[in-house]
Amino acid sequence: MSSITNSVKNKARLFFAIELTQELKNQLEVLQQTNPVFVGRPVKPHNFHITLQFLGSVERQLIHDLSDSIEIPEIKPFSVSIEHYAYYPKTEIGCVEVEKGKQELSAIKSHLSRCLANQGLHFAKDKHSFRPHITLYRECQPLGDIQQALNFELKIERFCLMESIQNDKGVYYEVLEEWPVYEPSIKEQFFGIKD
Repeated sequence: MSSITNSVKNKARLFFAIELTQELKNQLEVLQQTNPVFVGRPVKPHNFHITLQFLGSVERQLIHDLSDSIEIPEIKPFSVSIEHYAYYPKTEIGCVEVEKGKQELSAIKSHLSRCLANQGLHFAKDKHSFRPHITLYRECQPLGDIQQALNFELKIERFCLMESIQNDKGVYYEVLEEWPVYEPSIKEQFFGIKD
């Protein structure tokens, strides 16, 4: 029994993600509460995020090497737009999907895979095509009009490594480390050039 407990303690469920601003989390919480287009288990607002790459269960001693392998991708900060709901019937997930900014998010995801592979760190490939989204409900069914238009924006300047932690109150996602998407040159810093 103790060996199972120890093996769980020595591992962490990790994923790379875009952490949302508190403002957007608040807006999505209002949407979740006032516009119920799904019926199911609501995700807690502090857990709202955009997953870039799920790594799964990773030995804790590898976290440092994993973090060290990540380089800044040199992708200028960009905005994403959230314009519609989506429902994934196989996983019973109700979410809002990213529309504008998908290519840039996909470029960050590819960059992360290259960084990990360059250090000999290989993880299971995604079974589905990359559809960046923010999960609002799990174990759910569509209830209302999921075709209705939405209008949210988020500026992407950073990405992070997150751990999924299970406690007596449920699941909680904690940021372990974060990186900027772009590192300005000395000239850009000196002259204050943004884009």
